Amino acid sequence: MTQPSGWYDDPHDPTYLRYFDGVIWTENRAPKASPTAAQSTIGQAQAQAQAPTRAGSSGGPPADQPYGQQPPHGQQPPYGQQSPGQNPYAQMPPQGGYGVTLGGMTTPDGVPLASWGQRAGAYVLDYLILGVVTAVLGGYFLYRFFQWYLAVIGDIVRQSANGAAPVIDQAALTSQLLGYLWPYLVIAVVTQVVYNTLFLTKKGATPGKMALGLAVRRRDRPGHLSVVDALKRQALPVGCTLLSIIPVLGTIVSILPALDVLWPLWDGKRQALHDKIADTNVVLSRQR
Repeated sequence: MTQPSGWYDDPHDPTYLRYFDGVIWTENRAPKASPTAAQSTIGQAQAQAQAPTRAGSSGGPPADQPYGQQPPHGQQPPYGQQSPGQNPYAQMPPQGGYGVTLGGMTTPDGVPLASWGQRAGAYVLDYLILGVVTAVLGGYFLYRFFQWYLAVIGDIVRQSANGAAPVIDQAALTSQLLGYLWPYLVIAVVTQVVYNTLFLTKKGATPGKMALGLAVRRRDRPGHLSVVDALKRQALPVGCTLLSIIPVLGTIVSILPALDVLWPLWDGKRQALHDKIADTNVVLSRQR
């Protein structure tokens, strides 16, 4: 008979609970809470020993309270015959001291979610890595852009020094600007997509997230993301990057990246906007 997922006695340490996902035991553990004075069982053993037992018994527990027997590993019954939803330890912090509640900031199967600060730190690390790689791959186009830009500024300064009003063709400048920046922008987007897709599908996390002990997974199941899921997760940031260079439209969408980064601060599932598109969560990968 298949056992439902939930928090049960740890088969290796009865002083802890361990999460069973319906198939295997996970690495998520929680210490059992100490009982309150009203719930304490101290002194009950002596009282039970002095109480009359039912007919046919000799000092054992009442017939309606049989000793529980531990089934084989992987088939352990619910602790105290309680369903996962009734587990009084569901609000205990998980082993490792992450400071989150098992009933709150976790995935549905009990894996603790990363905090906003941890996500922000990983984002900065990945941003720096991507910036260096993109600068190397697109350095030629970036150099040509700065050459053109400095030439335009120098021409305006010379016209002003000669007492003439600078003549600026805004349409021509915009066309030239896009001509120089589009190649670099394409390289930046391709680098970002390859970087994230490769690491999320092969390692389950980007280098920045791995450095902080984080991982990315589907909210409804563990494991590395598929290529489709990894691409969905990048749809919003990549789209904003491509649209940012277009006049007017770029100004309108410029608020989305900032909103995306801040969204986990108030979201009940700690998902950013790009997480919601792919139904992913950033979780703590260091469980012990």
